Amino acid sequence: MTAVAARVIAIIEAARPDLRVEHIGSTAVPGLPGKGIVDLGTEADPAEIPAITEAMYALGFGPQPGPEPWPDTRPMHVGSLMDGGVEYRIHFHVHPRGVGDLAKDLRFRDALRADPSLRDGYARAKTSIVGPGGIAEDALKYQAEKGDWILEEFDRLGIPRPANTQFGVTDTVTPARPEPAPTEHAGGAP
Repeated sequence: MTAVAARVIAIIEAARPDLRVEHIGSTAVPGLPGKGIVDLGTEADPAEIPAITEAMYALGFGPQPGPEPWPDTRPMHVGSLMDGGVEYRIHFHVHPRGVGDLAKDLRFRDALRADPSLRDGYARAKTSIVGPGGIAEDALKYQAEKGDWILEEFDRLGIPRPANTQFGVTDTVTPARPEPAPTEHAGGAP
């Protein structure tokens, strides 16, 4: 997944050289199981986010599906990349600069990479939520329970809780949203 992330990062940064894109999420941590979605993140001045969205749509990304996607002021663009006959789903998170949420994601990613016991604890937590077969029957419950575990670890690690979160309890109240169902996007891109 690291090679796929690097390819997509190169595509995004070629279209928007002003962005520094990072590989975040489970696929950015060797040995951590996940849903196989390559999560990427960047931050940008809020005034630039609409132009970034346009540029991502031009690359073949689409809007996040689902009943309550992230707002346009903090979008998650979705796409996919074919590599070796395998389609990889991509979630590209654009954080408003000044909020600090990308830095928090990076601190957590780096802690998971550096601490095998933390990584393995996260893997056990995820496995216990999905149960036998490894597939979450209730995506909303999976995201909420996983989010609660992550926020507890943020607290333990001294990482401030994110200002923007989809699930779990934070210092800022944000409505919960279900995990979007896999969809195909025109262009299948980037």
